[in-house]
Amino acid sequence: MPKLDARALAALSVLVTRPAHQAEGFCRLIENGGGTARRFPVIAIAPVTDQPGLDQQLAALDQYDIAIFISANAVHYSVPHWPPGLPGRVKVAAVGNKTAARLHAHGLPVDVLAQHGYNSEALLEAPLLHAVQGKRIAIIRGVGGRELLAETLGQRGARVNHIEVYRRLLPEQTLSSIDNYQNCDIITVTSQQGLRNLITLCDDKEWLFNTALASNSQRTAALARELGFTRDIVVSSEPGDEAMAAAIANWWQSKNKAR
Repeated sequence: MPKLDARALAALSVLVTRPAHQAEGFCRLIENGGGTARRFPVIAIAPVTDQPGLDQQLAALDQYDIAIFISANAVHYSVPHWPPGLPGRVKVAAVGNKTAARLHAHGLPVDVLAQHGYNSEALLEAPLLHAVQGKRIAIIRGVGGRELLAETLGQRGARVNHIEVYRRLLPEQTLSSIDNYQNCDIITVTSQQGLRNLITLCDDKEWLFNTALASNSQRTAALARELGFTRDIVVSSEPGDEAMAAAIANWWQSKNKAR
């Protein structure tokens, strides 16, 4: 991914809604491109602490044939509970490059990574996840994630167990606490839940629905239209920070040319 020009985002103000611990890399890209990043996390991430047997479930990961990590958060909140010697015989799958990078950082090789796209549908195309008859598969995720992986793998004959290690929470802070938020030119959202939370946390719905939006997913973009967003919706080619920043830069430059 080419590096952004230092003035590619000049005079652009971006409302960044990613969870606080995941936003800084993207905010730096915006700022290095000459823009302003306004931080407003719409999802708070917290570890699961009230699920009986969670430690035992994670300690038994080496008894599975395949362990699928849904996100970088799934890696982060499960690491302290991994059994010694993981992966052993366990094949490790990751949904997306950030998840794979986090696994590598903790010494785990990644056996399965989607080649085209960064979602459950793309991961399910991997040959290893087709030959799963009779295999035990653990899906490590947040509470209340999508069911597509488990349902499809179950139909293929696998025995699937969810291990939920974190929760996505609605922050208490509302958008009105951000000074001059209405001067933002575009809002970034990276999940459907984040989009719904953004709407909940914004009192000025007229401003919100008339502001441009950037997403890393066609599914989230389609939901935004359905929920009432009427302005430009920019969708990045990949979910990573660089792709999102590049998509916003292309949009911003086209807007300036049209003026």
